Amino acid sequence: MSESVLDSKKSLSIGERINKLQKRNLLIDDYGLLYDYIKNINTYYHITGYRFLLDNYDVKEDNYYNHKSTELIALSEIDRKISIMLFQEIRKIEESLRTRLANLCGQDDMVTFKLDNDNGLALLDHNYCLINHVKEKFIANDQYDNILGKVLYDDIHKTREEPAIKHYIDEYNGIIPIWVAINFISFGTLIKMIDCLTTVKLNEFMEGKPYKKVKGAMDPSRTDLKAIHMLRNKISHHSNILGKQSPYIVKGKFYSIYSLGYVSICHWPSLLFKDNLTLSLRQKIENILVEVNKEYNTTFNFSIIYNRKIK
Repeated sequence: MSESVLDSKKSLSIGERINKLQKRNLLIDDYGLLYDYIKNINTYYHITGYRFLLDNYDVKEDNYYNHKSTELIALSEIDRKISIMLFQEIRKIEESLRTRLANLCGQDDMVTFKLDNDNGLALLDHNYCLINHVKEKFIANDQYDNILGKVLYDDIHKTREEPAIKHYIDEYNGIIPIWVAINFISFGTLIKMIDCLTTVKLNEFMEGKPYKKVKGAMDPSRTDLKAIHMLRNKISHHSNILGKQSPYIVKGKFYSIYSLGYVSICHWPSLLFKDNLTLSLRQKIENILVEVNKEYNTTFNFSIIYNRKIK
């Protein structure tokens, strides 16, 4: 490897990084603030990742054209504050989905999973519910075998020392009822479990609303859950989200992760809580924008969450 290549891979000091930004025509309007931010709050590559959202930034030339360093900090703070706020809303939805699924299994129903440690699978043990005094399946076997058996086992196995799980492993030979299991599975596995419900139980879960092909503009859907799940994971891993494009295509259109997540979060409370969050959630985002704009003397507005410049 040549010396020039090795030099390019050496870590620069914070001061050297700021000098590079100045050479790219970023106005350092508060050197101390930027230095402290890179040193203590967020990495250089994290904060400069927001440059694509600046109106006049030239990608080919890597030229900031006199945008200010406080604009980058403001975008980082907007991203951080919105993600924290949305995570709180996602948690409410997640907890309600777990509760709804637990309550879907009535006193006369029996849905249990048998841990198969040899093959690393959670096998369906009992799987029935009573509907009009007739036994029906609660979970669709073919769906379960294809998408849930392995991930459900993995989630439960990771939490095998939790008192509730350990109790059923020790006292019931690893046979765990659904209303216990759902407390220890990931959000992604929870969505898969909803996907595996039989038509009759899914219809009950959704209160008659379609799950995959929605009709009403505010009806919740499987696509919403996937968008919420992805946003949740991005937030958990401290990713730059603002301006990133969602991989999901809805009715032939691309959306940003935030815009699709915002809409999806607004849809599910209409079913779970009988509440429309559209206006209140937007107002929370507007309040964040006002707060950040005031602190950093910037002018970003609500349209920033729809921006999808970064793939």
